[in-house]
Amino acid sequence: MSEAVLEKENISRKPGAFEKRIHEIDFIRGFLIGLVVMDHIFCFLMMFSAGWPHCEGLNRVCSFYWNHDARAIVRFFALTGFTFVSGVSTAFSKNNWIRAGQMLAFSAVLAVGSHVADIFLSKPLHLDTMVIDFNVIAVLAWSTLFYCFFQKGGWKMVAVGVLLTFLLSWFLYPHFMEYVEARNIRAYIPPLVRPDNNADWLPLFPFIFCFFGGALFASAFYPERKSLIKKRYNWERPLCFMGRHSLIIYVCHIVVIIAILSLINVFIGK
Repeated sequence: MSEAVLEKENISRKPGAFEKRIHEIDFIRGFLIGLVVMDHIFCFLMMFSAGWPHCEGLNRVCSFYWNHDARAIVRFFALTGFTFVSGVSTAFSKNNWIRAGQMLAFSAVLAVGSHVADIFLSKPLHLDTMVIDFNVIAVLAWSTLFYCFFQKGGWKMVAVGVLLTFLLSWFLYPHFMEYVEARNIRAYIPPLVRPDNNADWLPLFPFIFCFFGGALFASAFYPERKSLIKKRYNWERPLCFMGRHSLIIYVCHIVVIIAILSLINVFIGK
């Protein structure tokens, strides 16, 4: 095939999401959601492999990671970075009201579904709990909803949102928690008070501050909503794909992991 024909085909070929989107944001988000998935794989492998014969070494490796200080660093980096980058992406979106509603619905379905799963599956799978009340999706949903009230005011209003969420996260929220604990208040408020034995729990504060920080970062460094890094490489495509579909991956990956490990457990479990 001649060079002229190849050039004509390249010109006529419509650019895909990889070419049109800000690929460095998708790449970072894809990398971070990969860390979250890895963290959960180690968690469930540790739980399931405890009942598998000849898998003591695997269980020790997973337990070592899960209980090591490095895991706390990975989790903090992944969740903080993911929330920040999600704030950057939200600043580019034109339909944040719809996105907030969709994520609120997702988080509600996830919370209800996990409660139902906890009733019927926790004991058969030998898990302490399967309840997921407030996690990444819920944080992003409420953060996006609050951002909608600031987005029309430009970067100045977003900066006000950053200041407000900072004050809420580091001053008002700690005092509220001290008040709750001092009076032994048992009120269950998922965004604020941590449920017992729930490793997937994520507080709204201070992560909403990270979200608004990402939105302000986008206003400062992406005023034209164009990629700052022009060069694209094919090896980036898998992570960029994960970044574009990060919320779907987050919703589905736990179900897939548990399903696969449960199937393995049927054949090799004690």
